[in-house]
Amino acid sequence: MTTVNRAVREHLKSISNTERTKTLRVLVWLRAVFTALYLAQTLFHVLKGDAQDMDETLPLFIVYAAVSMVMAVAVEVWPQVYRIVGLSLPLVDIPMVVAAGWLAVPVMAAPHWVLNSVLPFLPVFVFLSTLSLDLRIITLTMCTAVIGAVIISRRVDAPWVEIEDPVFAMVASGALGTFVVTRVKSLVEESRRKDFAGKYILGERIGSGGMAEVFSATYSPEGSFERRVAVKRVLPAYASNEDFIRLFRREAELGALLAHPNLVQIFDFGRHLDSWFLAMEFIEGVTLGEVMRSRRDTDRLPLNVCLYIIAEVAEGLSYLHEKRSADGTHVGLLHRDLNPPNVLLSKTGEVKVSDFGVARWTGGAELTQLGTVRGKIAYTAPEHLQGDQPSLSGDIFALGVMLHELVAGARLFRGSNEGEVARAVLHAEIALPSLGREEAVPPEVDRLVMGLLERDPSRRIASARVVANTLRSLTGPAAPYPSGREGLVEIIATLDIHATALPAAPSTSNASHNGETAPMKIQPRSPDSTG
Repeated sequence: MTTVNRAVREHLKSISNTERTKTLRVLVWLRAVFTALYLAQTLFHVLKGDAQDMDETLPLFIVYAAVSMVMAVAVEVWPQVYRIVGLSLPLVDIPMVVAAGWLAVPVMAAPHWVLNSVLPFLPVFVFLSTLSLDLRIITLTMCTAVIGAVIISRRVDAPWVEIEDPVFAMVASGALGTFVVTRVKSLVEESRRKDFAGKYILGERIGSGGMAEVFSATYSPEGSFERRVAVKRVLPAYASNEDFIRLFRREAELGALLAHPNLVQIFDFGRHLDSWFLAMEFIEGVTLGEVMRSRRDTDRLPLNVCLYIIAEVAEGLSYLHEKRSADGTHVGLLHRDLNPPNVLLSKTGEVKVSDFGVARWTGGAELTQLGTVRGKIAYTAPEHLQGDQPSLSGDIFALGVMLHELVAGARLFRGSNEGEVARAVLHAEIALPSLGREEAVPPEVDRLVMGLLERDPSRRIASARVVANTLRSLTGPAAPYPSGREGLVEIIATLDIHATALPAAPSTSNASHNGETAPMKIQPRSPDSTG
């Protein structure tokens, strides 16, 4: 069925592209041939002296024939002329026919017959304009034809009733042509959207941001297997934004290097038509941000589920931080935008970190100007807000914020604007997360959270591996393994997961969708400032 649908869509594409060009080319040459033949006939009758009205219109026919031949040759020499060739119908053909009738009326014995020789051509021109598949050309041709019919009727002083039928035919042809073209264009657009880059069949749009949109898709190379994926596509308006495309490409490059069960895998990257895209692992489920919002006003997540989620994130973060560069040097990879909307939870209890659009090697080229903070302010380490270079400890701090919020069941750093949130990150008192829960929280968890949230990076827990090992060592009801995953599956089953699923990586630059704010300018701290 997929192959049949693709064949139909390819046929629709050919109608709007290749076949349209061929049809217009034939139309241009036929007009040139018939114009030349009609000019020859006119000259013959003029030379015989039995066509005084033709004698009056002869100069007009000569000019029209010359224009037709030039246009026919032009489309062969400059193929791009096909884009505007349809405009010749309302701007050349119809004015020529109307002008010929106008000039012939004074010398005709029975001027009324000019209606029979001119008006039948006008609906034909409107019909032919449909071949352009351009709504503007169809509308312009219809309006020009109606105006031409009125001009001719006034020229011979004919009653309105005599042009009612031709005018109706013109309007009907234009309306029908508009409907047909609109329908074909919508089918072609659907074809372009669904049959993406020749190997992806796009389904429902499951995420949209300020600069990109995400679709569920089926990877379906011709004659091969099918696989469910998510396709993130840059919106055409931002396809030429060099800074954004650089981040988008970096996300693809870094994602392709990563292979860990707690990180979203990226499969493909490329350019299609006027936009860029990347294909990613498809995660059917919800974001951690959605789960936290669903529980914020009701009961909190069970402690073992909270610790399971963070333990899995810590495993992925450990792999990320311990990843070696291509030459084998251990330099570490930073995420730099770790927050709940970038943690994906599948229906089967998998936990995956996504969105590496602003990630970078600690020893790599700087992608962010000094004094610029990327990511969500509430999850940004104090030293980075004060101007220090991004480091592994920044991801550790963000992990601590998420753990505190999961255990306490409330936002940690609040504010009505980015400035207030930043001040809270820098100076607000941090209470033990266990104070917000009725159930007993192991003291190890409180110590772990406070160690992750140390504002002095030298006193902060050094690595995500420590977090993962600490949580794995817990026993009792709060232990994340093995019951944490089962509890997460039960919780996700109670949520309203939309018909398809979750994108593997939400839109890179959309604050409302993935929790990323716009880059925030800050002043680097002075040497004597304190954290």
